[in-house]
Amino acid sequence: MDMTVQELLQSELMEESSDDNEMLEVLEFVKQNGVPLTKEQAQAIFMLNSYGMSDVANYIINVRPQMTAVKKYYDMTNKLTLADRIKGNAKLGNLLKANANPANSLNVDKALSKDGGKL
Repeated sequence: MDMTVQELLQSELMEESSDDNEMLEVLEFVKQNGVPLTKEQAQAIFMLNSYGMSDVANYIINVRPQMTAVKKYYDMTNKLTLADRIKGNAKLGNLLKANANPANSLNVDKALSKDGGKL
């Protein structure tokens, strides 16, 4: 099979596209679970169900996803896309250098001993 270098790199390094959109799945999860029930709310829903008012309890549970604050979506999107850390245009090489620990890198000058020989 004849394959160019570019095709080989793309097949090895790039993820295969699928119909699923992970970002939308995460945002949908945040929508459904962005407003958790407190202990008191869970007890109240149990009491409503036990007194035969399950329609009110079901309404409370169904309206919960609509109460997710818009700020929560923005915060989640910023975290996933690193928008809260990257301002403007940035090259990937500079980002990797910025995240590297400078204590782990060793200068060539520091690698030489005092008498000029290599360590």
